[in-house]
Amino acid sequence: MKKLKTAITEADLLQAGKEGLERARSLDAMQALGKWKGMDVFAWANPHFDALSTVISSFPFPVIWVGKQSQIKCAVKYYPEILDTIETVVICDHGSVKMSGEAIFNLEKVAATGDLDSAMKIVASFDDARRVFLFTTEGDTSLSDLNKFQAYIYG
Repeated sequence: MKKLKTAITEADLLQAGKEGLERARSLDAMQALGKWKGMDVFAWANPHFDALSTVISSFPFPVIWVGKQSQIKCAVKYYPEILDTIETVVICDHGSVKMSGEAIFNLEKVAATGDLDSAMKIVASFDDARRVFLFTTEGDTSLSDLNKFQAYIYG
Protein backbone atom coordinates (compact mmCIF):
# COMPACT_ATOMS: atom_id res chain seq x y z
CA MET A 1 0.00 0.00 0.00
CA LYS A 2 1.36 3.37 -1.00
CA LYS A 3 1.33 6.19 1.57
CA LEU A 4 0.08 9.56 0.49
CA LYS A 5 2.06 12.58 1.55
CA THR A 6 0.18 15.64 2.62
CA ALA A 7 1.94 18.92 2.84
CA ILE A 8 0.23 21.05 5.42
CA THR A 9 2.06 24.18 6.33
CA GLU A 10 1.80 26.25 9.47
CA ALA A 11 0.11 28.97 7.41
CA ASP A 12 -2.54 26.46 6.25
CA LEU A 13 -3.27 25.49 9.84
CA LEU A 14 -3.49 29.11 10.97
CA GLN A 15 -5.82 29.96 8.09
CA ALA A 16 -8.05 26.96 8.80
CA GLY A 17 -8.22 27.92 12.47
CA LYS A 18 -9.08 31.51 11.61
CA GLU A 19 -11.85 30.40 9.23
CA GLY A 20 -13.25 28.04 11.86
CA LEU A 21 -13.37 30.81 14.44
CA GLU A 22 -15.09 33.15 11.99
CA ARG A 23 -17.73 30.50 11.21
CA ALA A 24 -18.31 29.94 14.91
CA ARG A 25 -18.60 33.65 15.58
CA SER A 26 -20.90 34.31 12.68
CA LEU A 27 -23.32 31.43 13.10
CA ASP A 28 -23.32 29.86 16.54
CA ALA A 29 -22.70 32.95 18.67
CA MET A 30 -25.40 35.35 19.74
CA GLN A 31 -25.36 38.41 17.51
CA ALA A 32 -26.39 41.87 18.69
CA LEU A 33 -28.13 43.49 15.73
CA GLY A 34 -28.81 46.91 17.21
CA LYS A 35 -32.25 48.50 17.48
CA TRP A 36 -35.43 47.79 15.55
CA LYS A 37 -38.62 49.69 16.38
CA GLY A 38 -36.77 50.81 19.50
CA MET A 39 -36.17 47.24 20.72
CA ASP A 40 -32.73 45.75 21.33
CA VAL A 41 -32.43 42.93 18.79
CA PHE A 42 -30.43 39.73 19.12
CA ALA A 43 -30.17 36.65 16.89
CA TRP A 44 -28.74 33.27 17.82
CA ALA A 45 -28.39 30.10 15.78
CA ASN A 46 -28.05 26.76 17.52
CA PRO A 47 -27.76 28.17 21.04
CA HIS A 48 -26.75 25.92 23.90
CA PHE A 49 -29.69 25.94 26.30
CA ASP A 50 -27.66 26.65 29.45
CA ALA A 51 -26.23 29.78 27.82
CA LEU A 52 -29.58 30.73 26.31
CA SER A 53 -31.31 30.47 29.68
CA THR A 54 -28.66 32.59 31.36
CA VAL A 55 -28.85 35.26 28.66
CA ILE A 56 -32.65 35.43 28.65
CA SER A 57 -32.75 35.67 32.44
CA SER A 58 -30.22 38.52 32.41
CA PHE A 59 -32.02 40.80 29.94
CA PRO A 60 -33.14 44.04 31.65
CA PHE A 61 -36.45 44.30 29.74
CA PRO A 62 -39.24 41.87 28.88
CA VAL A 63 -38.31 39.53 26.04
CA ILE A 64 -40.16 38.86 22.82
CA TRP A 65 -38.83 35.53 21.61
CA VAL A 66 -39.33 34.36 18.03
CA GLY A 67 -38.02 30.86 17.51
CA LYS A 68 -38.62 27.30 16.47
CA GLN A 69 -41.09 25.28 18.48
CA SER A 70 -38.57 22.60 19.46
CA GLN A 71 -36.19 25.20 20.91
CA ILE A 72 -38.86 27.03 22.83
CA LYS A 73 -40.39 23.81 24.15
CA CYS A 74 -37.03 22.52 25.37
CA ALA A 75 -36.01 25.81 26.98
CA VAL A 76 -39.31 26.21 28.80
CA LYS A 77 -39.35 22.59 29.96
CA TYR A 78 -35.82 22.49 31.37
CA TYR A 79 -35.36 26.16 32.28
CA PRO A 80 -38.77 27.39 33.47
CA GLU A 81 -37.16 30.34 35.26
CA ILE A 82 -36.86 32.09 31.88
CA LEU A 83 -40.63 32.57 31.90
CA ASP A 84 -40.11 35.36 34.43
CA THR A 85 -38.38 37.42 31.73
CA ILE A 86 -40.26 36.32 28.61
CA GLU A 87 -43.30 38.40 27.78
CA THR A 88 -44.21 37.04 24.36
CA VAL A 89 -43.36 33.89 22.41
CA VAL A 90 -43.90 33.61 18.66
CA ILE A 91 -43.28 30.16 17.20
CA CYS A 92 -42.22 30.66 13.61
CA ASP A 93 -42.13 27.14 12.19
CA HIS A 94 -45.56 25.70 13.10
CA GLY A 95 -49.01 27.14 12.54
CA SER A 96 -50.23 25.92 15.91
CA VAL A 97 -48.81 25.57 19.39
CA LYS A 98 -48.24 21.88 20.08
CA MET A 99 -47.16 21.99 23.70
CA SER A 100 -50.05 20.65 25.73
CA GLY A 101 -49.46 20.78 29.44
CA GLU A 102 -46.32 22.87 29.07
CA ALA A 103 -45.43 25.83 31.28
CA ILE A 104 -45.39 28.09 28.23
CA PHE A 105 -49.15 28.48 28.61
CA ASN A 106 -48.51 30.55 31.73
CA LEU A 107 -47.56 33.36 29.36
CA GLU A 108 -50.28 35.74 28.27
CA LYS A 109 -48.96 36.17 24.76
CA VAL A 110 -48.18 33.06 22.73
CA ALA A 111 -48.60 32.88 18.97
CA ALA A 112 -47.71 30.34 16.33
CA THR A 113 -47.12 31.02 12.66
CA GLY A 114 -45.97 28.84 9.84
CA ASP A 115 -43.19 31.15 8.72
CA LEU A 116 -40.82 33.93 9.72
CA ASP A 117 -42.60 36.61 7.66
CA SER A 118 -45.83 36.13 9.62
CA ALA A 119 -43.92 36.08 12.91
CA MET A 120 -42.22 39.37 12.04
CA LYS A 121 -45.59 40.98 11.29
CA ILE A 122 -46.77 40.06 14.76
CA VAL A 123 -43.67 41.52 16.39
CA ALA A 124 -43.90 44.67 14.25
CA SER A 125 -47.32 45.35 15.77
CA PHE A 126 -45.91 45.96 19.26
CA ASP A 127 -45.73 49.61 20.29
CA ASP A 128 -43.70 49.72 23.52
CA ALA A 129 -40.01 49.89 22.68
CA ARG A 130 -38.82 48.85 26.14
CA ARG A 131 -38.33 45.24 25.12
CA VAL A 132 -35.66 42.84 23.97
CA PHE A 133 -36.34 41.04 20.70
CA LEU A 134 -34.63 37.63 20.52
CA PHE A 135 -34.66 35.44 17.42
CA THR A 136 -33.34 31.88 17.60
CA THR A 137 -33.09 29.15 15.01
CA GLU A 138 -31.51 25.74 14.67
CA GLY A 139 -30.68 22.98 12.23
CA ASP A 140 -29.94 22.88 8.54
CA THR A 141 -31.80 26.11 7.80
CA SER A 142 -29.96 28.20 10.42
CA LEU A 143 -27.90 30.23 8.00
CA SER A 144 -30.79 31.00 5.66
CA ASP A 145 -33.04 31.78 8.66
CA LEU A 146 -30.48 34.24 10.04
CA ASN A 147 -30.03 35.88 6.65
CA LYS A 148 -33.77 36.29 6.22
CA PHE A 149 -34.15 37.68 9.74
CA GLN A 150 -31.31 40.15 9.27
CA ALA A 151 -32.74 41.28 5.92
CA TYR A 152 -36.04 41.98 7.69
CA ILE A 153 -34.35 43.91 10.52
CA TYR A 154 -32.06 45.93 8.28
CA GLY A 155 -34.49 46.18 5.35
